Amino acid sequence: MVVRRKKQKHCLPEELEAGDCWIALSLAQLSGLILTGRVGKHTDELAQELVTSTQGKTECQEWGTDGWESYQRVLPNEVEHYISKTLTQRLERTNGILRQQTGRTASTTEQIW
Repeated sequence: MVVRRKKQKHCLPEELEAGDCWIALSLAQLSGLILTGRVGKHTDELAQELVTSTQGKTECQEWGTDGWESYQRVLPNEVEHYISKTLTQRLERTNGILRQQTGRTASTTEQIW
């Protein structure tokens, strides 16, 4: 029997260990180098972990994001924050490649005997 895991939006409060998993990456704008990455639920805590880890590796004072509201809440006030899909094209391509590669090794189904 094959059972599919539930999406996060369909989980009951006691089932929150199951559900959606997000990959958050920060890239250097000019080189495309991955500065840091985090995996977790789509929450402010995930955004905060990404920002904190990235700030420990660079002195960058400009952030280009896709408009996810968590970034606006967790980025420090002294950082210039640009919201634009055109600034995140390289990041979205990297995310797609990463999802494709990790999808080959991990499935969303479990085998139950």
